[in-house]
Amino acid sequence: MHTEIYEHKILYRDCDMMGVVNNAVYVHLMEDARVYALSRLGLEYKGMEEKGFAGPVLSLSVEYKSSARFGDEMEIAVTFERYTGARLFLSYKMTEKGTCRLFATAQSEHCFVNLKTGAPVLIRGIFPEWDERLTGACRE
Repeated sequence: MHTEIYEHKILYRDCDMMGVVNNAVYVHLMEDARVYALSRLGLEYKGMEEKGFAGPVLSLSVEYKSSARFGDEMEIAVTFERYTGARLFLSYKMTEKGTCRLFATAQSEHCFVNLKTGAPVLIRGIFPEWDERLTGACRE
């Protein structure tokens, strides 16, 4: 299973009044990390959307372990767990850079759809390069 590391320095705007990263921010960071990880595989999400397709989230779960705070440097490890041709399963591990203190773990499941119709599609027939690279990333 292939893993990519995305880095983010926690910004003031990421935090609530207690100085702790708001729980919703983790979901945004996961999205940033996911788009980055796909691009590292040579798969540009924007290009897929421009051709009329998308990979929406079907399910998402997050377990919060410790509080990230303003100024912390977070590393988000995105692992390509499983790919079926119709669905992609990813896991995330969010830690503090340098100390490896665990902030959160998460999983997401995605499908692929036609943006005009909303109908699910098999990616291999439309984007064979995506199919090949996702299959490979989940085998590593």
